[in-house]
Amino acid sequence: MLSGPELLDETHRLDAFDCGKPALNAWLTGFARSNQTRGFTRVLVVHDERAVVGYYGLAPSVIQPNSAPRAIRTGRPPDPIPCLLIGQLAVDQRYAGQGIGSGLVKDALRRCVAGAEIVAGRAVVVRAIDAEAERFWQSWGFIPARDNPSVLMRSMQDVRLWLANEHH
Repeated sequence: MLSGPELLDETHRLDAFDCGKPALNAWLTGFARSNQTRGFTRVLVVHDERAVVGYYGLAPSVIQPNSAPRAIRTGRPPDPIPCLLIGQLAVDQRYAGQGIGSGLVKDALRRCVAGAEIVAGRAVVVRAIDAEAERFWQSWGFIPARDNPSVLMRSMQDVRLWLANEHH
């Protein structure tokens, strides 16, 4: 039975996780807990009887105005522009095709909007690990940075409107 997304804790098992991308497996097993404890990242996981089968990391971040698409640079943006970062997102290969990935994206976007209500944030930013990940985020309406195709963003306003329409 799969859980909903919840904050990583000591009871979750990480060792069997395999999304097919060694860097994302290594981040989960090697850094997720310590990064969360130190306040660098919030790590949200979906688990099957405590074994993690999907996760993402969420953190505050900034982008430089000159790398942001026009939609995000409107007005007189501060330098740097505050935003929220979905740092990693991965699903165990054995659980592919069950909607876990899109569930994690929607959960992450909802948390970004809620976070921006508290601390502000102009955009949601993602760092794609490879070309496949770049295409994945573009399919969610994210636009590549002007100076780096592996950094993609979507304005918080756009995300907020999309979520509002998604529930009707």
